[in-house]
Amino acid sequence: MSTQQNKQTVLNFFERFSAGDATNALTYLGEDVIWQSMGIKGDPPVSGKMDKNGIADLIKMVKTAIPKGLELTPVGWTAEGDRVAAEFISYGELTNGRIYNNPYHFLFQFSEGKIVYIKEYMDTLHVKSIFVD
Repeated sequence: MSTQQNKQTVLNFFERFSAGDATNALTYLGEDVIWQSMGIKGDPPVSGKMDKNGIADLIKMVKTAIPKGLELTPVGWTAEGDRVAAEFISYGELTNGRIYNNPYHFLFQFSEGKIVYIKEYMDTLHVKSIFVD
């Protein structure tokens, strides 16, 4: 796949993720995909690793917490070979009125046109304060 096709796959995945459409979002992922949220200690959604089932659960949790959808806006890209690095900004209003607005840096690795690895850097304290505390 070309780097442009890989970037489009990331956009398609996040479009379905943002809409809370786990079934279709998962079609962009390889069977053995791993999503690693970087942090020293913790469990998803703050940090840790998720497999495909964990990613489906995350999408459903976000849809429940942010029923109008989570906007994920790309602000920068670097792509080479089977890797795409992307910066995003999120925005969403939770059912409790809190605003989730987090900057991200993702590294996506591809195999045969599917995302097989996601490494995520974000403000983990913001995630914890909005979704956990």
